Amino acid sequence: PTWAMAIAWPVYWFYAGLVGTGLWVLAHECGHGGFTASQTVNDITGFIVHSALLTPYFSWQITHAKHHRRTNHLTDGESWVPSAGNPTSKRAIWYKTHAGTIFRIALVWTIGWWVYLINNDTGARKNKGQSHFDPNARGLFAAKEAWKVRASNAGMVAMLGVLGYACQVFGVRQMVALYLIPQMIVNIYLTCITFMQHTHEAVPHYDEKEWTWLRGGLATVDRSMGVWFDRRLHHITDSHVCHHLFSDMPFYGAKAATPSIAEHCGKYYRSRVSTFCGSVYLGFWRDFYWTMKSCLVVGQDGVDHFWYFK
Repeated sequence: PTWAMAIAWPVYWFYAGLVGTGLWVLAHECGHGGFTASQTVNDITGFIVHSALLTPYFSWQITHAKHHRRTNHLTDGESWVPSAGNPTSKRAIWYKTHAGTIFRIALVWTIGWWVYLINNDTGARKNKGQSHFDPNARGLFAAKEAWKVRASNAGMVAMLGVLGYACQVFGVRQMVALYLIPQMIVNIYLTCITFMQHTHEAVPHYDEKEWTWLRGGLATVDRSMGVWFDRRLHHITDSHVCHHLFSDMPFYGAKAATPSIAEHCGKYYRSRVSTFCGSVYLGFWRDFYWTMKSCLVVGQDGVDHFWYFK
């Protein structure tokens, strides 16, 4: 009956999007060399899984490695690099209103992942306009890596071919419901989780003079969506500090090592877990909204000369 389908489809979309994100995280592990001891096995597995989820595996692997090498670097960072513009401009002020925040979230949830891949938006400002699909994008890839970009493109084209054939067999409407909507939810999770891992009013960014690899790695926040969700996301949210310090450590090792890292790092270890209506999952999304609203433009602090959100 219609009423049952109105319940069943959203439940399917929600769970399929969550499981798809978990698979995406495992392919991310492959890119770091943490899935198996064989990088060949890692790359084959990661290439298949990421291509199936419409992510250019090798291209993203290369730029993601740069994100780890230059975490929270103000000019060389590769993920959610903030603006250092005027926080009192009309645009900045409007973006920090409720209407502006909702508008920005709508952009992130619909086209955010794709404008990053195609135009390197939210990446380093100096590389804006360069594409993850362009083997000649020298701001992102070395000449020797061009074949990896082409291989990633081939994986994407192959998956689009599979989806085109499936649309012919099952119909476009059915494939939108079965694949496209869950895939969009995967994109929402990965963009929002990445944003929350490195964005907080107390977390600085650094210019070239002040940045070090360790400072960048510790400019990371462990979050949580709740035990049930964290397990299905392979602890990408609640052991991310460890992941930035030891990026080739398997996710289960990172989870086990996190208490020791928190103890050893003391005040330099950052974790934020909140609840809303008794739910850690809802607490994460409430924090996401308020972080998007407040964290837009950074300015240099007059005391430590680091860059904080204003």
